[in-house]
Amino acid sequence: MTKLARNTVLAMAIALVPVSASNGGTAEPAPELAITIAPSAPDAAHNIPYVDVTVVTQGVHRKAGEELFKLALVANTVVTSGKDLQGLAITDASGTIAATVKDVEEDGSNRTRIWQAPRAIDGAVTIRYRVPIDAAAPPLALPQYEMRTELDGFSAAANAFVILPADETARRAKIHWDFAAYGPGGVGVSSFGVGDITSSEPLPASRLSSVYYMAGKPGVFQAGGDGFFAAWQGTPPFAMDPLMHWAGDLHRFYGKFFGYMPPSFGVFGRTNVRNPGSGIGLTDSFAFTFNHISKPDDLKSLLAHEMLHSWVRSLDESMDSAGGLDRSWFGEGLAVHYQRMLPYRAGMITADEFLADLNETAARYYTNIKINVPNSEIPGGFWKDTRIRVLPYDRGSLYFAALDAAVRKASAGKHSLDDMVRTMLAARQAGKPMNEALWRSLLSQQLGAKGVADLDAMLAGGTVTPPSDAFGPGFRRVSRQLRRFDLGFDPASLTVRPKLVKGLIAGSEAEKAGLRNGDEILNTFSQDGLQGDQTRMLTLEVKRGTETLSIRYLPRGETVAAWQWERVAGK
Repeated sequence: MTKLARNTVLAMAIALVPVSASNGGTAEPAPELAITIAPSAPDAAHNIPYVDVTVVTQGVHRKAGEELFKLALVANTVVTSGKDLQGLAITDASGTIAATVKDVEEDGSNRTRIWQAPRAIDGAVTIRYRVPIDAAAPPLALPQYEMRTELDGFSAAANAFVILPADETARRAKIHWDFAAYGPGGVGVSSFGVGDITSSEPLPASRLSSVYYMAGKPGVFQAGGDGFFAAWQGTPPFAMDPLMHWAGDLHRFYGKFFGYMPPSFGVFGRTNVRNPGSGIGLTDSFAFTFNHISKPDDLKSLLAHEMLHSWVRSLDESMDSAGGLDRSWFGEGLAVHYQRMLPYRAGMITADEFLADLNETAARYYTNIKINVPNSEIPGGFWKDTRIRVLPYDRGSLYFAALDAAVRKASAGKHSLDDMVRTMLAARQAGKPMNEALWRSLLSQQLGAKGVADLDAMLAGGTVTPPSDAFGPGFRRVSRQLRRFDLGFDPASLTVRPKLVKGLIAGSEAEKAGLRNGDEILNTFSQDGLQGDQTRMLTLEVKRGTETLSIRYLPRGETVAAWQWERVAGK
């Protein structure tokens, strides 16, 4: 297929130079945090029954009664291995540390176990424990943090099983894999790279908790010499190497576009029959899921999105109970905007693929009955209602598209959103705050008071409508009649156990298909992607009394006008 002309990247770029960690040679070296992971031998079913973990944390300085270590019991609704740890022992140079334990409920989606110091601690602390893995646990339609095992391997995010210090001291992580019990042929991969490895920079516990681990006999991809790598657990239905070559090429394009490359970046894949095509951003890496019918082209958008988080992360603000979700419009909105724009500019997706991605976002946004929920209410509803959860992604991306068009118009093409983003990232690279205050100052410089007012309107829940030519002269905006996403019952029915249908809507597609109040929903499913697909059917496996029923219907409600974009003939 002949490629159409692409929008060119602006030549005006700001050089981003990482700041040296040294301080005239007088600064103390960062303390270390050494993690040794020793998987057991696979059983007859090719599962890993357990993993032994040893964590040695240097530079621990705590008074009696202060928080010493922590591990999530529930992380963003995902139940971790925290409650299942066996043989936990904590020691320092003075002997056993008989830490007291308390569990803290942070909100409806997170619960943390905290170990408190029984006495003053000053120096290195060693923790040893065993993590059993339940091979029978079903895959989740939730973030892929939890421990899973298959095909002689296991995988999990650190927040599901690694006990970390309850402070924000930056430590240099050293990962060691011990395959003595596992047997020959074992390979370990973490977010820092393949095999035994040390992080390129000291990291606080908040970032170490987002490190991913995969070990056993995973597929491994390394090419390009720029730190990009991939690992996958399970058997993909397609050759993984060509897809990872594509991802590696895009990763290098991102580096040129943003002006710098991270020392390494990892991609982790694992099977999930219930929720294929989902992804989670991690420290210098991300994890995605696939099943037996996944196609590489369907995963490109996900790869493009999650890799962007190596550059475009959230705004810098003090973390609160919202967990940064109140700022997700920036990081997630930019990632959605650039996940299609940059591959298109690079000639790595076609115009039709660009439009398909854009229109799925626009359809989900303009048909969303929660479209005007203000940003301040997103943290409270993020994990409870999928219609709220997608707003930072959809609304944020269209806000940045509208802003880009406004800046280009106001500057007669001399400036763009790209310049503003590079300026933000340059501040972070220079060790300065990359926060909302800086963003507002850039808006004021480019667009005056109107730029700041438009941001406030978006945050207040105002509907965002980019101009017709926001994506270039080859595309135009048109109105289409589309149906709203509608389960046909109260979405809160899916957030409790058991999942009993309540609030069934009379005349809804769910009722027409035979669903009834009081039915217990047995299966799990991802709603985020379901919202963006006007034709995808939903199948519910329900229990009604002694019967088990399969109810299939189109989860759509009223028809509304929604903006979409189409190709302009001859351009």
